[in-house]
This record gives sequence, structure tokens and C-alpha cells, in this order.
Amino acid sequence: MQISSYGSNPYAQTRPAERTAGQGTAGQTAGESSAAAKPGASEAFLAEIRKTPAQRIREAWLASHRLSEEDLKTMDPAKREAIEKEIAEDLKRKLTGKETRRGSMVDMSA
Repeated sequence: MQISSYGSNPYAQTRPAERTAGQGTAGQTAGESSAAAKPGASEAFLAEIRKTPAQRIREAWLASHRLSEEDLKTMDPAKREAIEKEIAEDLKRKLTGKETRRGSMVDMSA
């Protein structure tokens, strides 16, 4: 069995260097066309990956309490300090692994 038309397969994936400039939009090179196709999704993905675990926990805490960073900025200082303290305690519990889990009080030595 011989595959003579390997390069003519319309479903074959090509590398960006092999693509012609005509496949992208006018005035773009092949590398720019793929990056320009979905800039929002890739930028959002990279921003999410670059977050520290503490940042993810903080965002999850705020989301679960239906708050945002902007909401915190506009709060009165006393209320904001109380919320920041709650977030810090939650961060400490989750990052140290001392979060109360179901069944953690069971004596397994018996």
C-alpha cells in the first residue's frame, strides 16, 4: 500500500510555517492569523494559568459570596476588614490542608 497523495489530503494538519499567507486574513502572516482568530479565549486561558492558588481561592470565595474586587473597594473599611479577615482564614485553612472534612473525627486506630 502506497500513499502517494499525502500532501493533498484536505484533512491533514499543517504547521503554521507551511500555511500560505492567503489562509489568514489580508495583511497577516500565518502565525498571526491563528493568534488573531481567538485572542480573547487564549488570553483568558493564559491569565487563569498564571494565577496563584491564593488568587484562585480568593476569587472562588468572593464568587461564592456574590462579591467582586470592585465591591470590596467600595465597602466601608470596617466591613471590608472583616471580609478580608474571613478570606485570610479560608486561605490559611485551604493552603495548609487543615480544612475540616467529613469523617475527619473518626478514630481509625481501632
